[in-house]
Amino acid sequence: MTSRERDKPPLLLLDSFSIKDLGRWEAQKEKILRYHWDLYSALAYERRKIADQLRTALLEAAIRPYEFEGWQRQVRYKYSLTPLSPKGSLIEPGGRFNIPNMNLDQIPPFPALYIAEDKETTLQEAGQRNNCSEGLSSLDLALIRKDSISIVAVKGKLGSVIDLHHPNNLKSFLSLIKGFSIPKRIFQAAKKLNLAPPNTVKDLDTLLVTLLEPNWRAMCMQLDIPANCQIFGQLVTNAGIEGILYPSKFTGKRCLAIYPQNFDSESFIDVEGDTPVGTISRLDVNSWSSLKTTF
Repeated sequence: MTSRERDKPPLLLLDSFSIKDLGRWEAQKEKILRYHWDLYSALAYERRKIADQLRTALLEAAIRPYEFEGWQRQVRYKYSLTPLSPKGSLIEPGGRFNIPNMNLDQIPPFPALYIAEDKETTLQEAGQRNNCSEGLSSLDLALIRKDSISIVAVKGKLGSVIDLHHPNNLKSFLSLIKGFSIPKRIFQAAKKLNLAPPNTVKDLDTLLVTLLEPNWRAMCMQLDIPANCQIFGQLVTNAGIEGILYPSKFTGKRCLAIYPQNFDSESFIDVEGDTPVGTISRLDVNSWSSLKTTF
């Protein structure tokens, strides 16, 4: 044995499988996908049955109006002339409270514009969790070169928002969804697949947990169905509400998911300060008509 061979680390067998195993795993994957689609469809049917009641409950929960200034919006540098366009939210997996172009035949997409109350938060929301002990900045962890992004300050006024900092406002909404029923066959399918039994939200704490789930992207990326927070965004936008106010999972600061398609005549967002020639620096009913044609 040569010295080079002695220096090599030992090889460890991590796993072994056959072509037959691969076939069984593929079949199991299809069963799991079918189970999640059946569950999603069953709950979608429950929501459709009481769509008007859900809409009324959300409208009653909304605060009116909501004004802000000095908030931050980040875009890639090449989109600097349209910093208020929500087009990027339609790219999979979308944002926390909107549905992207993931399954156009069965799930209608809708955009949202995302902003945060400070630069730290907008960078974290666009990138990765900060860890100060490693000496890395938010910009480093966002995996973006310093010369490739634009961050603009924005101010605005929304006619109505759902504020998740005050979940008690959603008690009427909760009373409607906690009565949803799940067909027995879906429980049976979960048992056969060794999956946890499906359940519905029964209290405000659980509602808030599912809406602010840190790993919400897993559902839409792995199963091609919206996460619970995205479905909630769908209900909010269908009610005509203009935004959802929620805490950042990274900094705890305020974030806003804004639905310009629901703007009334008094709603707007402005980029603060001077802008380059040609910049669309105001988002309102009129400018939204031109921005949405570029989707």
